[in-house]
Amino acid sequence: MEKDFLKGKRIAITALELENKEHRGIASFIKSSISILSKYGAEIYLITGFDLERNFKNNLSLKIESLFYNEIYKLLIVGKDHRELFKSSTKYKFKLILELIRNLFTLFINNYFLKYKFIKINSISKGKWDLNNRVKYLINVNGFISVKNIFHLCRLRSMRLLCQDPILNLNKENIDLIISSSPLSLKTENNKKNKLIQIIHDALPIEIPSHPESGWIFRNRLNDAQKNCSCLYVSQESKATVGKYLKVGNIYRNKNDIIYPMPSLEFELLEEAFKLASIRSIKKSFILFNSSIVERKKVENAIYYFIKSNLSDRNFLLCIAGKMHKNDYCYQIKDLCKNHKNILILDYVSETEKAWLFLNTSLLISTSSCEGFGIPILDALSLNISSLATSIPSYHEIKNLNKKNKINLVNQNKPNVWIDYLNKVEAFNIKNNYEKRRRIEHFKVFKVNLEENFLLKIGNYLNNN
Repeated sequence: MEKDFLKGKRIAITALELENKEHRGIASFIKSSISILSKYGAEIYLITGFDLERNFKNNLSLKIESLFYNEIYKLLIVGKDHRELFKSSTKYKFKLILELIRNLFTLFINNYFLKYKFIKINSISKGKWDLNNRVKYLINVNGFISVKNIFHLCRLRSMRLLCQDPILNLNKENIDLIISSSPLSLKTENNKKNKLIQIIHDALPIEIPSHPESGWIFRNRLNDAQKNCSCLYVSQESKATVGKYLKVGNIYRNKNDIIYPMPSLEFELLEEAFKLASIRSIKKSFILFNSSIVERKKVENAIYYFIKSNLSDRNFLLCIAGKMHKNDYCYQIKDLCKNHKNILILDYVSETEKAWLFLNTSLLISTSSCEGFGIPILDALSLNISSLATSIPSYHEIKNLNKKNKINLVNQNKPNVWIDYLNKVEAFNIKNNYEKRRRIEHFKVFKVNLEENFLLKIGNYLNNN
């Protein structure tokens, strides 16, 4: 693919998941998308619900611009858990309701057109910042489209508290493509000029009763996305599942609407991790569980298989990397591990720490019961790491991305098969720089091949749809 493949194109991407306190799979998808699209020449603008106008002036001096960049950095480095804040803070709830009343009044008098502020950032100011890896993607961002509370307003429509979808008209900013990183009740005035595509990752809120998102609201989000624009799916499995729940036949007509995510790992982070002898005092061989710690991931199964195997006797560690929340499920996981010195609950790990864990692990284990895709398994495949995972459709898709793979898929109802496999795991020597270098070289080739598929799909929507 030519380096200037997207030169001159302006692409706006919703930053909903980047604004969240915890970055999960969709945030990883956005970060890698920003990196690729920028690498091949596109200007990237983030559509944010944060109110940036109060920290911004039209006539920028470098000093003011740097001050502004510091403000957006502060907002994104911390993030917000809106759902938790709304439940736990009366002050936050009251303030948000007042803000939304004002936003709704503006929306109604503007015939549902969203008011926004377009903010372009000078690359000179960005170069002055030593960015945390969580927000390293900002280096490739050319500016922001600030639409105060846009994601809350879209949600009100998904809840059917608005009679029509909010409209985002960016014609005067010459935006060639708008990408919604997850389904939203949103539309553009003219999809030929302001092309909008929405990325569908899964239908988990409909499938899982305990999911924090309401299944009914999420179904409305999916229906609105299907109605208003083109949709791309991260796997054939996610497409089939959405088609089943929405009961729409035309979802199967488009044969070119699968866009596989990129690995969440980055070459620069792997090189940084290569230089580290150890993190968190880990000096033994280990197997890795890397994921958000939620019930559908079945972390307790991974712990059980590890305890019943001979890995502890062989001085292996089980490293569990993922945010531990203050809820019953995470308390249960901690309780299961408390008497096992060879099980390390790492909680949240930085991007560099995650790269080190993947680069040095003997095996990645995933006991998830369902996935729209499965970024950790893709990360393992990108480094040619052995994986032991549940036999679910999305993991089979990942396995098929590369015929020469070390992914082993096992039925979740056959614990003895899992345990037998763990008993035979070969230890990876974390001091073996030669093997780590081979993993990094495999990653470089794998990622280039996957990039082409991604760019062709985006190019198709830019030029033909």
